[in-house]
Amino acid sequence: MSKSWQINSIDSTGNNNNNNSHSSSEKGIKRNVLVHITGNRATWEHMGIHGALWRINAERAGAIFGCGETSEATLNEKLSRAMIRSVTVMESYTNIDEVVGVQIDGLPPKEFTCNGEGVSLFLTGEGRVSHPQEVFNMSGNTELGLAWMKQYPRYTSSNLEVEGVMFLTGASYYFVRFDHPAIHMLKANEDQLGIQITQEASVEGNWYKVDVEAFIFCVKSLRENILQNTPSTFNLSGLTVRLTRPDGQRWLQLSPQLLDTLVSDEIRETNDVDLISEARSKCVQRYIDRPLFVTLRLSFEYSLPDAVSNNIASSSTNNNNISGKIIVAK
Repeated sequence: MSKSWQINSIDSTGNNNNNNSHSSSEKGIKRNVLVHITGNRATWEHMGIHGALWRINAERAGAIFGCGETSEATLNEKLSRAMIRSVTVMESYTNIDEVVGVQIDGLPPKEFTCNGEGVSLFLTGEGRVSHPQEVFNMSGNTELGLAWMKQYPRYTSSNLEVEGVMFLTGASYYFVRFDHPAIHMLKANEDQLGIQITQEASVEGNWYKVDVEAFIFCVKSLRENILQNTPSTFNLSGLTVRLTRPDGQRWLQLSPQLLDTLVSDEIRETNDVDLISEARSKCVQRYIDRPLFVTLRLSFEYSLPDAVSNNIASSSTNNNNISGKIIVAK
């Protein structure tokens, strides 16, 4: 495995596959979700990262996102592997009189401050915005991503080294599950790699004995040539939206300019230091205890993978596997 290899991703006809067009036959599912976050500055400050946020009811996520599976395990598997195509804020409404950031956990930021802090969207003051604002649009090869989800629903870029792999301390090989993408790549490139993999009957017939270096090479090739060009997955059952102040400011961090505006001109003109101090304290308390809210209508377009159990049998015999389309040449 010390040789250098050239790897090309090709389609089933043998042609170079550099087409990043979206599949017209694969329609995304669309759902609108109402997000309503309430509280006040004092509460949000006290609760820290668990304060100003909205989180979906995980037990109802399947019904919300159109996943009709009855098995809890299957339901969780599908929702955890959703491929988000786009997210749009259809409408927003807030009574917060300052700039706040809205972040959808798990999605890359779309808007940034001068210090580099990024969020999905900045709300710039109280009021209603009815003009739709797209905060996420999928990049990568949609068709390839959907095909990967169908053929390898349990495998992602982050778990290729551990999912379906048995490690033996001190051994120069791994036991790799028969439906692992690396197995299909090795089978498709046995001649080029000069590697013959053997099925180990001693492990219930579902595992192959694979040299560690060969396995690592396959995983690296799959990640660099296929997965890095496909959209990442998202866990819909953990959908979370949170509010932040720009650049890490705390909710109780009030500027001197703001403090001055809280006290009425009539009281400030008395020049009574004690009276002004008492009035400022009361005004600040009212300000941080004032009920606040942010309401958002979010539109999601996404795709869900097939159930893992429906793919295991077919993936081991499918001659058109994505991982088999990586051709290795000496």
